[in-house]
Amino acid sequence: MGKQGLSRREFLYGILLGLAVAGCGGPRGSLPLILALKQGIPASLVNEFRRRTQVPFRLQLLDERAQLLAYLRQSVQPPEPAWWDPGRWFRWQPSAAALSLLGADALDRAIAAGWLDPLPPDLLGERWQHLDPRWQAAARREGQIWGVPWRWGVTAIAYRRDRVSNPIRDWADLWRPELAGKLTLPDHPREVIGLVLKKLGRSYNDPLDPEEAELRRELGSLHRQVLAYTSADYLPMLRLADSWVAVGWSQDLYVTQANYPELEVVIPASGSAIWWDVWVRPHRAHNASPELEGSLLADWIDFVLTPEFVPRLVNLSGIPSVLPLDWAQLPPRLRRRADFQPSTWERGEIWRPLSSAEAESYLRLWDQMRRGLL
Repeated sequence: MGKQGLSRREFLYGILLGLAVAGCGGPRGSLPLILALKQGIPASLVNEFRRRTQVPFRLQLLDERAQLLAYLRQSVQPPEPAWWDPGRWFRWQPSAAALSLLGADALDRAIAAGWLDPLPPDLLGERWQHLDPRWQAAARREGQIWGVPWRWGVTAIAYRRDRVSNPIRDWADLWRPELAGKLTLPDHPREVIGLVLKKLGRSYNDPLDPEEAELRRELGSLHRQVLAYTSADYLPMLRLADSWVAVGWSQDLYVTQANYPELEVVIPASGSAIWWDVWVRPHRAHNASPELEGSLLADWIDFVLTPEFVPRLVNLSGIPSVLPLDWAQLPPRLRRRADFQPSTWERGEIWRPLSSAEAESYLRLWDQMRRGLL
């Protein structure tokens, strides 16, 4: 994959991250760094890990998954100094992390760009061997393991009961005539094309033929239902009733439903795509303390895969864990949610990696759909 330029959003993230780590010099600045998301790890679990490990470390909490990716990129490929900064006074190098959380949809991009190192098998420990084989396979590329899956959710549908009279149950319901112009879809080719494949009775992972007449016809008719393609603004549009139905991600939708009880959240009966967060090892070209970071990595992997901590993590975060959890350990509010039903995991699909040619087919078909050419 060729070198890509920084987006404006990533550039702004870089400035903010530089300011955030500027005060991390001195003795603590040399400690191994773990990157994670705010509200993603309960403070009580972090404190428990500090008591269990012998390795001192720093924890940097960021707001969004996009920031994690920007941090990884700029720690390996910091931006070149601007023309107005010939002395490179404003060029910053973020502290390289020993371990980082990452959204799995960015995993292949990060691997191809050289931002990650594979995990040495000797650091994975015994708990990795007991992980569900589907999760082990999800993190493996060409025989190497690139991360440790941690938590997951699914692509779901939310609709307003005060506007939609007949319940929505599956993907095919999105084509109902009364929903025309009232539907938002993710700005994501694989999500949208994938749900059409599911509507046709296929798999998200089926080979894609961009010239197939039936697929093109279904994509074209779905496009005529759409109010907007957005992965960022679909929740406000749904809350304001600009849209009546939204395809989004289970965690976002359930959090919103808690404050807007008129929303119904549905996981399609035919199955859905699984999103997941993964712990990865950022690339270190010059690792000053490989033994220290290796020990931290092994301790953290063992900790996040420890079954005894799963109930607390799930109850506090409201997000399913990759480790199985006894139904009796769930609070009533989570037992009622469809994403915690065993059938959701059984019917869900983890995306397989795409080749460059396959990715190009998705993008070409996506562009034609968005332009109304199907």
